[in-house]
Amino acid sequence: MSAGAAAIDEELRPVFAGLADVLIPAEEGMPSGGEVALERGALDAVIAVRPDVVDGLAALLEAARDADPASEVARLRAEDEEGFQLLTTVAAGGYFLDPGVRDAIGYRGQEAVPIEHLDPPDYERDGLLASVVGRGPVYRPTP
Repeated sequence: MSAGAAAIDEELRPVFAGLADVLIPAEEGMPSGGEVALERGALDAVIAVRPDVVDGLAALLEAARDADPASEVARLRAEDEEGFQLLTTVAAGGYFLDPGVRDAIGYRGQEAVPIEHLDPPDYERDGLLASVVGRGPVYRPTP
């Protein structure tokens, strides 16, 4: 476990899992956000690449320690845009880092796709630029 991951201690991890389960519930064969975060290590994976979120996340989780997870997510959404954005970024980011989740949704990750060099280029084939090309260059002097 990294130093950043240690900042989200064992008492706060279930709090995160509860909030993540509200955001990403288990459904139709897909795991919940909390399951992926704790059992599959997604929370630690996010913290490893984004150690800058640890302090804010730890404070958010500490404040949510005794709250009902659904009520706390609703409160964050309504009253704390920055906290809600942090929570959703970490929960969803970790969820989609998980190889099992990516396999289940058919996402292999970003892939290099060769560019086709066509004549005319693909953006000229549909005729949408014809009026602009037909008009010719238009210049406006800058002040």
